[in-house]
Amino acid sequence: MFFSSFVFLITGLMIYFGVYFVTPKLIKKGVPKIYAFWFSLWLPIYLLFPIAFVHYRFIERGSLAWVNIQARFMLFGINGIHYLWVFLAIAATVLLEETLQPISRLMAKKRLLAPPDYLPAPFNPLKKFKLPSENFFDVKLQGNYKLLILFIPLHLIAMISEEIMWRGYILPMQIELFGNVAWIVNGLMWAFFVHMCLKWHFIAMLPSMLVVPYVAQTMESTVAAFYVHAIPNMLLWIILWLGVRNVRQKELNTKKD
Repeated sequence: MFFSSFVFLITGLMIYFGVYFVTPKLIKKGVPKIYAFWFSLWLPIYLLFPIAFVHYRFIERGSLAWVNIQARFMLFGINGIHYLWVFLAIAATVLLEETLQPISRLMAKKRLLAPPDYLPAPFNPLKKFKLPSENFFDVKLQGNYKLLILFIPLHLIAMISEEIMWRGYILPMQIELFGNVAWIVNGLMWAFFVHMCLKWHFIAMLPSMLVVPYVAQTMESTVAAFYVHAIPNMLLWIILWLGVRNVRQKELNTKKD
């Protein structure tokens, strides 16, 4: 229990400090906002994968045989009706989160819960969001496919790293302690520790924070949990792609005229 609580809390504190203190200072020093923010956000997350594996190998003295790694981290695929349950879980989390967005806007207006000023829409609910977007963290999206090529893999790796640690490594430990309600403990720690930087979003994000570990525990699959975690987040990729494509199309239309 100490290890899981420690990793959840320290990761959350590192992210919070990075988002609210490190990022603004880097921006003031002239570091582009996109680098300052995502570096502060993702660095602690990237550390989770190696920490989980090192702890497994040297503290638990786990075997390097794939069958043992697969069993320990619940790296089992899904098939059949499980795909339907994953689809329903994704639909439910997206729908519930969008339904609860007005609460996030109300909470964001409170001084103690307000997002940092530099944070743009759609991450900041107090700022107007429009599609297609013309920029992303002050980076123009005019045919900027390079941004997509760099951002998507980095985002994907961050989500994989999270699932390996939270669901693959820590959740089985919590199941031994808490049994059938381990997913609740896991989800609340994920929400209130790791995502404390999104304090205005605490209520709206609870459905996804709880559904992901529930899927992992009931299906005994980190892979299933990854799908439920990652696919809704891929909406950000679509937003970026629409911005890049739309602005590029405007340029082509202008040249034709």
